Amino acid sequence: MISFFRRIFSSKLGLFLTFCFIGLIAVAFATADVSSSGTFGGVTGSGTAAQVGDSKLTTAELSQSVNNAFRGEQRENTGLDLKTYINGGGFDDVLERLINSFAIADFGSKYGMAAGKRLVDGEIANIPTFQGADGQFSEENFRRALQQQGINEAQLRDDFTRNLIADQLLTTAGFGAAVPQKLVLPYASLLLESREGQITTVPSVAFIDDKKPAKAALEAFYAKNASRYTIPERRTIRYALFEKSRFNDKIKPSEKDIAGYYKLNQARYSASETRNLNQVIVPTEAAAKTLAAKIGGGTSLEQAATSVGLSAAEVGSISKADFVNVASQAVANAAFSAPSGGIAGPAQSALGWHIVKVDGIKQIPGRTLAQARPEIVSELTREKIEEAMAELTVRLEDEFADGATLGDIAKAEQLKVESTPALLANGQNPNDQNYKPIPEMERILPTAFAMDADSDPQVVEIIPGQQYAAIAVSDITEAAPPPLKQIEQLVTRDYMLDQGAKQAKIVADKIAKAVSGGTSLSKAIADAGVKLPGIQKISSTRADLARQSQQGQVPPPLSLMFSMAPGTAKSLAAPRDQGYFVVVLDKLNRGDASKRDDLLKATRAQFKQVFGNEYTAQFIDAMKADVGVKRNEDALSTLKSQLLGGN
Repeated sequence: MISFFRRIFSSKLGLFLTFCFIGLIAVAFATADVSSSGTFGGVTGSGTAAQVGDSKLTTAELSQSVNNAFRGEQRENTGLDLKTYINGGGFDDVLERLINSFAIADFGSKYGMAAGKRLVDGEIANIPTFQGADGQFSEENFRRALQQQGINEAQLRDDFTRNLIADQLLTTAGFGAAVPQKLVLPYASLLLESREGQITTVPSVAFIDDKKPAKAALEAFYAKNASRYTIPERRTIRYALFEKSRFNDKIKPSEKDIAGYYKLNQARYSASETRNLNQVIVPTEAAAKTLAAKIGGGTSLEQAATSVGLSAAEVGSISKADFVNVASQAVANAAFSAPSGGIAGPAQSALGWHIVKVDGIKQIPGRTLAQARPEIVSELTREKIEEAMAELTVRLEDEFADGATLGDIAKAEQLKVESTPALLANGQNPNDQNYKPIPEMERILPTAFAMDADSDPQVVEIIPGQQYAAIAVSDITEAAPPPLKQIEQLVTRDYMLDQGAKQAKIVADKIAKAVSGGTSLSKAIADAGVKLPGIQKISSTRADLARQSQQGQVPPPLSLMFSMAPGTAKSLAAPRDQGYFVVVLDKLNRGDASKRDDLLKATRAQFKQVFGNEYTAQFIDAMKADVGVKRNEDALSTLKSQLLGGN
């Protein structure tokens, strides 16, 4: 039963609150590598894909969103191509998400809801892609990312606005869903159910002879099963690495720079003093004078503070300028006028009246220009190298945009251009299992596989501020199966297993039918007239099945056993034409969760989430009905065809 819940939660319905309404542009920036401007498919012109209330979803927006969503999926499944993604429902899922998003925003706007500019600004500023090295929003990174993705600021803001309105509307839609106890108990009891059975295997190899298959049969099998042997898209990448260290021997600060830096930071190199301070702050001058008198009479600062219900606070070692910032000029003047061990004050700040004890004084001698020179040279050199590196990467990007090739740049900058073999998106070379890509490929590959065949070369950051790569895709090998002759031995093996599996199915079905009719499994196997592996006893509970499901390790025969009636047998195909299983359910032991409060509570919580998602789905359907949704089927069909590579 838990696996049922898990499927619900991982479905589109179960993800309503966590993904369906997040704009696809926002998702691209929040989760994706946006260092590429390439897309995998596009549209010529921009029409209306759907009219949602007063808003129009354009085919260009839909195309961009499909590409963004596909790139996200491809990072998890490197062998995925756009055609497979679309044919697997990706296009329709993205369309539905966007229509939902537009409908929710239009509904919210219709009834007076809004997401203000400051709220949208905050969401944008939180996207790591838009942040600089200091973790703060960077206007330069923001503009560059927008340009690389081929969208404008208005599109991004609209996307976030829709998302924020959806968040306001949907948060409480499924909140507080009630679940009847009569519904919870039977499902909770299912988790305690146990089953006992038997399993045997009818292997394909038991029906295979050594006769070589006919050429025509082999070719027909290969043509029918070409997708099984398809090698995903491969790309040959040319790249040139360059590091910050290239400037180490080229950049030296001038004497003028050194002198200017010293003068600009004079306070840093002048003689200074820090004091180790403790203080007590009281609200009135009268109270401060009384406390100061008590301290002057021999009571320690700590004891005097405790006597009036306060405690002394340790300021620590601090300069006068810093103490002015945390207290006031008057307090700092008093504290830095008192001798070591002395008491200063009372003196006033915005916090109240301070009494300060000087626990120690440290004199820091000033440094001459000659003494500070090594430190200044090091600091200026570091700054200038960082500036030079930043200028170089920007210049290369500009030159690539203006039509320069990787070879042009490599020659001008004295960079060494390397080339990879045709690689998969995960860096593997299907023609050489021992091939190992360089470590830098981990950052290069995502960008290279997001580029079009005619994309400009790009600069990829390998180690922030330290190492970069200028890259270009020199060849793209589309996903396709290799020639039959190249893998004939493998295809021959698979063909023979396929033929054997057909015979195995006949035998397995015969055994299953006999057992379901009352024959014992052992006798049914003997009557089959084929030598088969021994019978295995199997037993498990639904709770065990759920735990294994979470780890993705549930054996298919075990899953089948939990969908059968007692006293029956069923056949089940083994993976890759290896044969067939025959599964027999001998006994079903029903569970009773009536006294398992922990299990009832957990089941109720999961039902609440399922019900909440259902309420949310119904609310969304109601909003779409309220604002009205009209799809342009001709435009959608044309766009899908274009993305698939049609005309």
